[in-house]
Amino acid sequence: MLKIEKREQNDVLVFKLDGQLDGGPASQKLQEMLKEALSEGKKFSVLDMKGVSWINSLGAGVLIATYASVKREDGLIAMVGISDRARVVLKTCGLIPAVFEEYDSVEEAIEEIKN
Repeated sequence: MLKIEKREQNDVLVFKLDGQLDGGPASQKLQEMLKEALSEGKKFSVLDMKGVSWINSLGAGVLIATYASVKREDGLIAMVGISDRARVVLKTCGLIPAVFEEYDSVEEAIEEIKN
C-alpha cells in the first residue's frame, strides 16, 4: 500500500511517498493528485521517494503516465531519495536519468526547478 502526503513548498508541490508503488489504487491516486494539481495551474512537483520500498512495472507505468500528463502542460517532476531497490527498476525502465531528474534533497530539487 502506498501512502501519499502532499505539501507545498516555495510554490512547488512535494509528494512524500511511503510504501510500495505497485500500480494499484493507491498508486493511481498519485497520478490523479498530479493531474488535479495541473488543473489548478501547479506545474512543478517533487516526488520524495525515501519511503518507497519497492516499485514494479505497473508502478513504473503510473510514473510514465504521470510524466506524460505533466510534460504536456510544460511542467516538471523531480525525484529525491530513491532507494537502491527502486533505482534498479527506474533505471531498467529508462526513467532515471533520462525522464526524471534526481536530486539529493527536496530543497535542491526545488531550487533547480525554480531556475
